Amino acid sequence: MRMLHCGAEVLTCECGFGSERICVVLPNDGMAKPQCALNGQGPMTGRVQSVYSQSVNPAPASRRPSIRVPREVRRLLSPLAPKHQLGAPAFPELFTLSPVCVFQFVPRPLELTPPEYVYVAMPNRAGSRKHLARQGTLTSWNLLWESGALRSEFFAKNLTRDLAWLRKVDTNIALVPLINGDRFAAYSALYHLLPRRTLERFGLPLLKSAVWPETFAPQVIRVLPQDYVNRLSRALAHHIWPLLGAGGRIGAFGRHDPIRLLAHNLDFWVPHADAVIQERIACSGRWDCDKDKPWLAAKLQEMRAMAPEGYTADRPYRGGVVWRGTDEAWGATRQMVDAADRDGRLRGLVDAIRSHRVEEDFSDRWSYAREDFERKLYRKRRKLRVRFVELTDTVAVHGPESEVHADLLFEDFLALLNPREREIIVCIRSGMTRVGDIARELGYANHSPVSKALARIRRRARRELDA
Repeated sequence: MRMLHCGAEVLTCECGFGSERICVVLPNDGMAKPQCALNGQGPMTGRVQSVYSQSVNPAPASRRPSIRVPREVRRLLSPLAPKHQLGAPAFPELFTLSPVCVFQFVPRPLELTPPEYVYVAMPNRAGSRKHLARQGTLTSWNLLWESGALRSEFFAKNLTRDLAWLRKVDTNIALVPLINGDRFAAYSALYHLLPRRTLERFGLPLLKSAVWPETFAPQVIRVLPQDYVNRLSRALAHHIWPLLGAGGRIGAFGRHDPIRLLAHNLDFWVPHADAVIQERIACSGRWDCDKDKPWLAAKLQEMRAMAPEGYTADRPYRGGVVWRGTDEAWGATRQMVDAADRDGRLRGLVDAIRSHRVEEDFSDRWSYAREDFERKLYRKRRKLRVRFVELTDTVAVHGPESEVHADLLFEDFLALLNPREREIIVCIRSGMTRVGDIARELGYANHSPVSKALARIRRRARRELDA
């Protein structure tokens, strides 16, 4: 089997690690020798060696005919997604590889602890023997993610000198390739959560489907803008902001708002995105023992019987698509936020921030969160006010005829007036006869509003009573 990937030929061959199939990466620079994907070393079959010799030892330039690379080949090698894959049902996409092509069995702890991330610098010369060996080690290490801390013992004999410190590690560590100081390999899963509209809004290229865990990143990094980390941070914050319950749009808060800073922190979301990916991989199930290889089931039972307490052995998980399309990516985003909120940690943090906001957390834009903050800070209340008026100067009338002809008529007429006009009538019945006194009592700057209101009241009374 042969396939092209990131400017290299990848062949499947038989190597010196049993009967398993190992991927061999053949770079196109004509400088490096082929390496086994398991540890960067190992013999190859004659067929693969022959193909490798033809690939890395081409004819001299004087005898080499000029060949124009077809458009289909350039499109195949490009990390950018073609137009027919940019629709919502197919973009974005993330898939994973099964370790069954390298490992028939996987030792694992019964309870896997969250990993700690360690960035490992890759050699600057891509395609060199050292680079391929380091890439093979990191790929094999990360493929066995469910083995946790057991990987330090599992790979002890295959670690190079500069990675020998891993033999003394007794915790679950994920190795992330650091390519020329770039951390895209860690942020690849977050990048492929974003829909096309969000990527275009923040000026990020539309990449092809990615593999998790990411190890082949140099070709992708070349097409990314120099400030892609800042753009990706803002794009991710815009994408997950509706799920955080911050109390308003992201533009309503300042750049130093704690919730906004948390949403922009890519390193905070990386372990939660990996946890979601691992949960989805677990849902795909494990490989069954082949019926034509009965020794697999017997070997698995033997390994389980020999496993110490708290550990077991299993067949590897199946590979395949983790999410495909906008809807599945949004579902994975919701799972990522829920994973960050396990035991109420994220919601408790957001509620604590919302309860102790300061004025600098808000931008110049209006929002309900800012209105609530200012109402609490400045003791602002609603503009609707209730006034209690006591008619102290009014003489009580106890005659039955007076109550019928005066009180009922007065109450019916007040029902026709607006609140301001009613206040003026109450002031007049309280003994205020000057429009200036009424205006001061009601808070007007002069008597003009009172005079105009009295004129309207007279016209309405004349119209109603004459009818």
